Amino acid sequence: MKREKKPERLYKIVDKVLKQIFGELATLSIYKYLEKKHSLKREDIPNEPEILAEGLEKYLGDSGASVVLKMILNEGSELKLERAKEKDDFLEHLREIKRISYR
Repeated sequence: MKREKKPERLYKIVDKVLKQIFGELATLSIYKYLEKKHSLKREDIPNEPEILAEGLEKYLGDSGASVVLKMILNEGSELKLERAKEKDDFLEHLREIKRISYR
């Protein structure tokens, strides 16, 4: 059985969370927005967590993006993400996911 690369797993986590929350069509709309307005292609999401966070905040607003990012982080815990419990800095956590993804 072929092991999946961690960046691909990270992309799949983001995709899974977006589809769980918004469904297939709305998720495609979010991807189109991210690509058009932020030059972020789906396959580049693991490499550009800052752009993902920024794009989601602009598209969904701060509170909507916070919910989505929190769910991504919870799903990302399968990557053995170590989170500082006293901090609620989603962007820093996304950077940590990126760092871990390339080990």
